[in-house]
Amino acid sequence: MKFLSQILNILDTVGPAVAVVFLLRNKKVLSKEMQLILIFCLIQLICNCTASIIERLPVPRKFILLQNNYWVYKLNATASFLIILTLFLKYLLHCRPQVMYAALISYAAVSILLIINGDGISQFSSGSSAFESIVIVALSLYFFYSKLINTHEEVSIPETSIFWCVVGIFTYYAGAFFIFISYKYVIDTSSSTLGALWRFHNILLFICSLYISYGILCKNYRTILS
Repeated sequence: MKFLSQILNILDTVGPAVAVVFLLRNKKVLSKEMQLILIFCLIQLICNCTASIIERLPVPRKFILLQNNYWVYKLNATASFLIILTLFLKYLLHCRPQVMYAALISYAAVSILLIINGDGISQFSSGSSAFESIVIVALSLYFFYSKLINTHEEVSIPETSIFWCVVGIFTYYAGAFFIFISYKYVIDTSSSTLGALWRFHNILLFICSLYISYGILCKNYRTILS
């Protein structure tokens, strides 16, 4: 069981690392959509590695940023959300620039206010993470609906890389939503099960990475949905 726990603990870095390798090893130029997917995977890889390193540092820790890894998870969640939001609004759903800029600026403003109040510094705010998750789930569902209804018959949605990337993103954020809304309850009632909760999170991210890897390996990532 200890060995299994150790494997599950590193899935949040192994999965994104595999996806990054497959995205970078391809000799052809990535489309704009796939470039954002690459950035998303890099954010996950770098932030999760950093959080794991900080967690394993000896105590006491002199520097404030090394006292906990909440700020790393906050940075991860915020940067990932902004990248995925840009992916959907600009490239997949083709919203007007005014809509995209208004959404990004509004979210950035709210995030700054939350950080000032200690979110991601002295505590992990599962509420904001749950909100980010439900927004991305809603955008994913709308993407599936709009493309299945409006795409020309000669274009097969499942034959495009970005479709499988969105499937992975949807799977990850839909599952993570339930983790985030139950986080505070678990902390208050049975903090000993928190480790199992985060291991489930790692499994979800690993599955997301597998979908992305499948898309880049087996599908036509140069096909652009319009």
